[in-house]
Amino acid sequence: MVLLPVALRAECAAETGVKSAVAVFTLHLPNTCTEAEREARAVSAQELLRALAAGKGLDLSGVVIQGDLVLDELPAQKASAVGDLAPEDRRVLEGLNDEEVHVIRGPFVIKQSRVKGRIVNRLKSGFLLITGPVVLAHTDFAGFVDLSRTVFLGLVDGSNSTFHQESYFVQDRFTQGAMFSDTHFGPHARFHRSVFAGPAIFRGATFQGLTEFLEVVFEQDANFSRAVFHLGTGFSGAHCRAKCDFSSSQFDREAFFLFAIFDRPATFASARFGSQADFSDAAFKQADDLAQATFARTPQLTRTARVSTTMPGPTASASAPFSQAVTIFLFVMALGLLVYIIRAK
Repeated sequence: MVLLPVALRAECAAETGVKSAVAVFTLHLPNTCTEAEREARAVSAQELLRALAAGKGLDLSGVVIQGDLVLDELPAQKASAVGDLAPEDRRVLEGLNDEEVHVIRGPFVIKQSRVKGRIVNRLKSGFLLITGPVVLAHTDFAGFVDLSRTVFLGLVDGSNSTFHQESYFVQDRFTQGAMFSDTHFGPHARFHRSVFAGPAIFRGATFQGLTEFLEVVFEQDANFSRAVFHLGTGFSGAHCRAKCDFSSSQFDREAFFLFAIFDRPATFASARFGSQADFSDAAFKQADDLAQATFARTPQLTRTARVSTTMPGPTASASAPFSQAVTIFLFVMALGLLVYIIRAK
């Protein structure tokens, strides 16, 4: 019997090639591939960078990526020199004041894959521009991910992915919105000063470490329902121009909403705050339901502007551990007294 080498198994046939009118670097490995076969067919970050520099997009599925993908090494050009854009995308670039941009043409898709190295954009000025959709769904990122100072002209989908290290999306512009439903963020997640022009969906996301949404602008609905924040979380200076939904979310440590602005109704029904929640100097321009949230401590509402008159505070459930301890103590004392009376007879 002759055994086929890993790369020749029919059950793990790779799909490659160029797709559509836009050149795209394509590599799809089916679900029938074993982990060993995926490792044997791993694609290098340098190969991907060469494809991007040649003006190709990426369409990767079921692959393993080795090495660091350093996106600021892509060629730069003035924003005004970028051609073949829709009128609405052209208007986005006009807001960049003709800064330099490093352009990724077409899609940037890495789904159902494992990224063993870093994906970073180290720009301190200028922007990374991605003209097509960005799909990072169902992918495991072992290394640091920094896509700061990136303009996304297409929808961003990072749903059901896991970021084991820091993930930075600082000063980004999500022109079509972003989806990070059921995504697991690692020790530090940063979205500082980013703008979500489309819906921002973080429903069911888990934030293991420090989380920053400082000075973020949500121009459309933002959904953080059922999200879990395990360490300190900051929404200070954030501006919700549409509905912000924090229903059934969980804040285990401090949560800061200082100077946050809520133009539309803000929903906190069934949210749980396990430590200090600070809404000082925040402005709720329409009704809120903070009173329907559970607070372990009285929330800070210093100079907070609210339409709702019901004051939130610690609830019975928040003090449940203390109440249970008192109940157990009294029960033991009563039982001891009963035993004493019986023995005395």
